[in-house]
Amino acid sequence: MPDKDFDILIYVPLEEEKLSQKDLNWITTFEKILNVGIKQITKQKINLSKSFYQKEKDIKAYDKYAGIIQLIVDNNFNSGFLINEQVDKERVIQVLCQPDISISDQYIIINLFDEYSSKGLDLTEDIGSLKNEIWLKFLDIAYEIRDNLIVDKQTNEFKGKIYVAETSSDQNSNRETIIRELEHIGYKVLPDANFPKDMMQFSDLVSANMKECFLSIHLIGNNYAPLLNNIEISSIELQNDIFHEVAAELKAENKIIRRLVWIHPDVKPKSEKQRLYIESFKRNIELLENTEIVQTPIEVFKNIIRTKAVDIIQSSEMSSIKEDKDQKEKTVYVISNEHNGSVYSSIKKELEKHKFKVLESTAKDSKIDLIQEHYYNLVHCDALLIDYSIHNNQWINSKLSDIMKSPGFGRKKDFLAKAVLINTDKIPDVNLNISDLMMLDDKKKSISEKINSFIEKID
Repeated sequence: MPDKDFDILIYVPLEEEKLSQKDLNWITTFEKILNVGIKQITKQKINLSKSFYQKEKDIKAYDKYAGIIQLIVDNNFNSGFLINEQVDKERVIQVLCQPDISISDQYIIINLFDEYSSKGLDLTEDIGSLKNEIWLKFLDIAYEIRDNLIVDKQTNEFKGKIYVAETSSDQNSNRETIIRELEHIGYKVLPDANFPKDMMQFSDLVSANMKECFLSIHLIGNNYAPLLNNIEISSIELQNDIFHEVAAELKAENKIIRRLVWIHPDVKPKSEKQRLYIESFKRNIELLENTEIVQTPIEVFKNIIRTKAVDIIQSSEMSSIKEDKDQKEKTVYVISNEHNGSVYSSIKKELEKHKFKVLESTAKDSKIDLIQEHYYNLVHCDALLIDYSIHNNQWINSKLSDIMKSPGFGRKKDFLAKAVLINTDKIPDVNLNISDLMMLDDKKKSISEKINSFIEKID
């Protein structure tokens, strides 16, 4: 597609003079973050502008825009203020900034609020300090803009096929979010037909579609439903049972299908049957081959899916043959709060001298890219070393917290070693209890001597 400029309008269906300064600041910040997100996923030149409701606005004034982002900040609007129905609905994306907003579903709808707290997002703070989940929500909007307003839709090539299981009604919104995300980044999502209620037809559909896929996504929420006709088993449980059958069949053909199971981080089962099912499922994780259970916010889970899918596709091993770990180059993820310091440079040189591959978080234009790289390194490194060269208790506890959360990000194996190398006069006040964490703080030793015990533990 030849390079060209695309004009995208952010339209707020409220009169500007009736908005508070806080609301105006929120809208300005929305525009800034969205602009960053768009730059991450398309090379096209996108010109963002914004407009508020004007009584005499001519409908033809919208013709010059490739797309319109209708920003519904709250319910305080008259339906007549919205984009006129004469505007091509394929060019309009509605972004709902608060829960419980009554709006027509004739256009694409994206939720931009915290689904867990049922509150709007606070965008008045510094962009650089926004939570990861917020950045990822904006990335969703950017994908919608790219795929629906910019990209030529005639391309039908897919990276691969991913099965997304039917789930209970309380998780339907999250399922749709995941499907949209996967389709954005080029995967074919199966099944592409409705789930039947008859158990035999349901089983045949699930089995046939799963066999075509390299990854299977399952969401477990608060409800045991939906139940299949004339049987007291939920489709959620049945699909997980079918996965084992499919995995065994594919293994016999020297193929692999992997499974990611997401459980709501604040799950509150609505029935005793659902509570027992969740407890049993989690308890038997060691017996679940090619399966990872994840309990994180849904935005983080989407990032895990993206990372896992790329890993599987890029891997040359799509069979049950395991890698010879002894021949694999060991990796060490080095996290530092003084990347330009001499200590950090010395650490890298010492690790590379011992033939370790050093993973690090490199400079990025966007926090989104930095977050994704950090998660990737946490999940895939063999060992982790934190260079603590500037006294900052909040920073060190944040990094240690990420270590504890790493199974939720997708990490399945134990770290060969994890250590904090203290290079400050003040000992950090660590408020987290992490097993086998080495605290290296002998100031009389050289860097090579300080990290020698860490290196020995990896070897």
